[in-house]
Amino acid sequence: MITADVAKRILAGETRVSLDLGLTISVVSMEGGSYHLLGHVVSFDDMGEVAGRENAIFFPDGGSLFQVAVAAGGYYKLVPTSKAPTIEIDGVRMHRTKETTPDADTGEKLGILGLKGGKVLDTCMGLGYTAIGALDRGAEAVVSVERQSPVVRVAEMNPWSRHLFEGDVSLLLGDSFFTIDSLPDGFFDWVIHDPPRLTHAGDLYSEEFYTKLFRVMSDGGRLFHYTGEPRSRYRGVDLQKGVQRRLRAAGFRGTEYHPGVMGVTCEKN
Repeated sequence: MITADVAKRILAGETRVSLDLGLTISVVSMEGGSYHLLGHVVSFDDMGEVAGRENAIFFPDGGSLFQVAVAAGGYYKLVPTSKAPTIEIDGVRMHRTKETTPDADTGEKLGILGLKGGKVLDTCMGLGYTAIGALDRGAEAVVSVERQSPVVRVAEMNPWSRHLFEGDVSLLLGDSFFTIDSLPDGFFDWVIHDPPRLTHAGDLYSEEFYTKLFRVMSDGGRLFHYTGEPRSRYRGVDLQKGVQRRLRAAGFRGTEYHPGVMGVTCEKN
């Protein structure tokens, strides 16, 4: 995996760089006007092209470079940050990246939830950072649901998502609003609900869906619901208050909004 920053380092003569988005360090060499990277050959001109693409990630294959992206009913691409990358769908980033990174943000959310051990439902998989973070915190079972197959494909190409596909996470491809109907009553001790913005997935903010979440959670189970901070409040709508009101109507108690991570926690009492 080659980012603009890595390409610039290689062009400047550095021989030890990361070729998996910061996870490890590898040795590169230059022979005959081309760079040799872990068995792949990249031309000087191609490396220069990558150096000018700050908002993209590339990989070599068969003597050419390809962007880590999928075009399928939309445009899905992996975007670098200072640590774990994010995924961008039609120009919209799916993680918080201002003054944080996707991996750090995930750690904050799980920390506020208090997740430790137990059975976990991750309603919107994305790149799988939530599911992987739950495993790191000792979860005994993790079920992760993703609606869009292009997102899964991008995750498969992301080195930071590798653990997601090593057999420790149960992956379900489908819409959480309907998929949850097949899950057992009272099974999950923790739910992390990190849906797309309201305008893209309104049913995942509905009292009907919250009632479904309530059903599959164990007594005393805790939920984290990312809401973000959309400007809808300037149109007379307060999304966070509306979410908390609907969560309480579905049976949840102890709703609390956490501005630092832009999400609501509550529990099944």
